[in-house]
Amino acid sequence: MLALKLRVEDLASLRFACSPLQETVISLWTWQFPVRYAIHQPLVRSSSHLLKMLDWPLLQALVGPGGFIADFLTPPPRSPRPEFKEELETVRATDHALVLTGLLGASGGRPLHPRLRGVHADPEALVAEICSALGSYWELVLEPHWPRLSAILENDIMYRAKQMVASGAAGLFRDIDPRLVWTPGELLIDEPDVETAVEVDGRGLTFTPSLFCNRALTLVDLSLPPRICYPARGRATAWNPEFAESRKALSDLLGLTRAMILEALVEPASTTELSVRLGLSVGTVSQHLGVLYRAGLADRSRVGHSVIYTRTRMGDRLTQ
Repeated sequence: MLALKLRVEDLASLRFACSPLQETVISLWTWQFPVRYAIHQPLVRSSSHLLKMLDWPLLQALVGPGGFIADFLTPPPRSPRPEFKEELETVRATDHALVLTGLLGASGGRPLHPRLRGVHADPEALVAEICSALGSYWELVLEPHWPRLSAILENDIMYRAKQMVASGAAGLFRDIDPRLVWTPGELLIDEPDVETAVEVDGRGLTFTPSLFCNRALTLVDLSLPPRICYPARGRATAWNPEFAESRKALSDLLGLTRAMILEALVEPASTTELSVRLGLSVGTVSQHLGVLYRAGLADRSRVGHSVIYTRTRMGDRLTQ
């Protein structure tokens, strides 16, 4: 059992973030453990022909014998929605000592994979090779699906925000994973073969939803700022043909941009919030919101200096 000691200020700094790099790295599990990650077999089947274009032996070597992955490959996101390239640059800048300890920790005491042994002689060159391989894997295998995948992660985070308001920290943690138990001052995590307590001590606690993990997971190196990766709600729909077809039909009906905006209105949002979330200009979002409003699919109201948009019942029915 891992106990994270949380003070009031630690709870106040709790945050959620999406990480495209995290998803890229831990998606490697689906290839090594196909039965355990059976819901992602549609991705495996549709992408297997792309592996010959990648440094696949190196990518597979990143998953240790026990399934562990070095923590430096999934650095804590610096913002709620970081760009993949931004996160990859953080990996490139990793201290060489952390690269070595990370790879050794993921190996579980066993000898390093032959493709990783270069870390002893030239860690900078090895990290460059790893980043190049991960970048190619992202571009070929995951990036084409990222708009759909990131929408699932975003919706999960919005749901967690509502849970925090409705149920407080105890309800939030329990709903994320039954293995997370909140007691006054402690977040207990059922981690096999771990019996230790860690002081968060003002370093922050980051939660990252994932499509590719089956339970709440923590870092291998508990001396690093704590982070919990957990299964995102709705991840089983990621490769569901019927789900994908219904979203395509919505795009065919409204156009891709308006469909994206209507989907994003699962929670009330302002024009600026939608612009940041979807990577569109404020003017573009405003124009399409006007169309959705006139069509009766979105409603709006003023809150302070902001205009907040919500979906109407008709808009809800279209997105179901």
